[in-house]
Amino acid sequence: MQPPNEYAMKRANGTRSSSQTVRTLQLAGFTLVELLVVLAIIGVLVAIIVPVALGARRAAGRMSEVSALRGVMTGWISYAADQNGFVLPGYKAGYSARDENGNAIPADAYGGDIEVAKRFPWRLAPWLDDDFRRLYVGANAETLAKLQAGDRSQYYYFASLYPSFGMNSAFVGGDDARFPSEPILANGINNPFAKYCVTRLSAAKRPQQTIVFSSARTGATTDGFINEGCFRVDAPWLNTATARWALEYDPNDALSFGSVSARHGDEVVIGTIDGGVELLQVDALRDMTRWCDGAPEREWWIGK
Repeated sequence: MQPPNEYAMKRANGTRSSSQTVRTLQLAGFTLVELLVVLAIIGVLVAIIVPVALGARRAAGRMSEVSALRGVMTGWISYAADQNGFVLPGYKAGYSARDENGNAIPADAYGGDIEVAKRFPWRLAPWLDDDFRRLYVGANAETLAKLQAGDRSQYYYFASLYPSFGMNSAFVGGDDARFPSEPILANGINNPFAKYCVTRLSAAKRPQQTIVFSSARTGATTDGFINEGCFRVDAPWLNTATARWALEYDPNDALSFGSVSARHGDEVVIGTIDGGVELLQVDALRDMTRWCDGAPEREWWIGK
């Protein structure tokens, strides 16, 4: 018996090895159908994950604003405690304001020191540890950073204009551009509007319900685009049947809902006289009893 041919054995082994390799490569590859299935699965996962991620981001934004407004409400109540119960005027002349260094707002500031001091932000700042970041949260934080890095004279003015939260100044604190809140007018006549504006904490009948601040926005910008942030928000009804909010919230028209911003989906962050903070559906704010402590019904205005 002859010994096996070594060359023939190697060739046979090599042939078997090559065919096994080909089969292995064929098994390791993906068919077109398999690739399509994998891509479909990835598409489904993306469709699930992206909305969840956006929802988480929106929820984080809401909670950040809620937390910030709680700090603002604490400062607002502390102001009243230091002023014998009188609450912060929203937009009033005759008050002084100082910057974070304790210096008076300069008379040559952009817009003038009188206009800057009329708005509440610089007057409330000392009760917020002079930290404007409490008033500028979310997208507004970037606005504040740009203002602080820019011209100091303009910073005073625009920092008073664009806080994240607008004040319900017509019915809480007082607003010279809306209704006079003094009991006696300059001509000595009793002011019929005074009873509708809360100027002292102890005078509030519905402190858990009456809005002081809410998420705000404005179209009063140099570029004409909506800016998230405004120092004032207006109630759905003011002094006439026609001066009221639009039938639907319009994200492209700040005045459609009195400068109130539903930037969290359709929710608004609000703070009430008792210091409470909550999220409300924007349409729930059509109720005038949420805005005016003395309003007897939902659809009410001064003079009705």
